Amino acid sequence: LAPELIKPTKKVESNYSGEYDFLHQLPNGEMIKIEVKASRAVDFDSQEPLYVKALAWESKQPFDMNFQQVKPKCCDVFIWIGVWRDTIKYWILASKEVENNRYYSKGQHRGNSGEGQLHVKDENIKEFVKYESKPNELIAKIVEAYERQKTE
Repeated sequence: LAPELIKPTKKVESNYSGEYDFLHQLPNGEMIKIEVKASRAVDFDSQEPLYVKALAWESKQPFDMNFQQVKPKCCDVFIWIGVWRDTIKYWILASKEVENNRYYSKGQHRGNSGEGQLHVKDENIKEFVKYESKPNELIAKIVEAYERQKTE
């Protein structure tokens, strides 16, 4: 969806060790570190296989998308991909917006420092509308989130 994103390597970032997924270079040479996370909307009360319990966007069933192993200190911007049977949503958030979000739980696993998780649910999804992006807006929204990251 965004071929201008750069896959990081040690040649591009000498200290790169896999902590983020992409880079985007700004005209001034600054590099934005981007982490991508995905989750699906499924009926958690169902014991069926994932392809059966996957929910449609218009479903009234409760859902819980768990974005896991989130490490806000390792990137500047997150791209979150929410997948329904018939819809894909993209949310672009600055790392600080994740870290300071009331739904972000620090310490996903005992002993893990700087790692947490965030649940997007049927109950709170409306609070994430302001971060939504259409596929053709991804780069612009990444840059906007990066600018918010620097000012907050």
